[in-house]
Amino acid sequence: MQTNKLPYELLIRYDLTGWPSGAHVQHRYVIREDDGTVIGDTVGGAEPLTLETAAGFPLGDLLTQVQADALTAKAAADADRDAALVRVADLEAQVAALRPAAE
Repeated sequence: MQTNKLPYELLIRYDLTGWPSGAHVQHRYVIREDDGTVIGDTVGGAEPLTLETAAGFPLGDLLTQVQADALTAKAAADADRDAALVRVADLEAQVAALRPAAE
């Protein structure tokens, strides 16, 4: 038995000005017996479009290199933001822990 992850859908939303405002991808998971008989076919949930989640999609046919580079930069910026938010929460907890001692 094997499961194949295949491209299913690329969803792009536009804002009120007509510019893209978000994109998601969905994959289809086809489960086959060893003889090739399909025994299952499921569509996965929509995931934000990144170069990683779009693996298997023909993005080279849809995006320029500049756009692909922008996706990579966005993923890096999102990771930096998430790390900064964790750091802020840690610092806020440290400040909160010091307040009762200072009063």
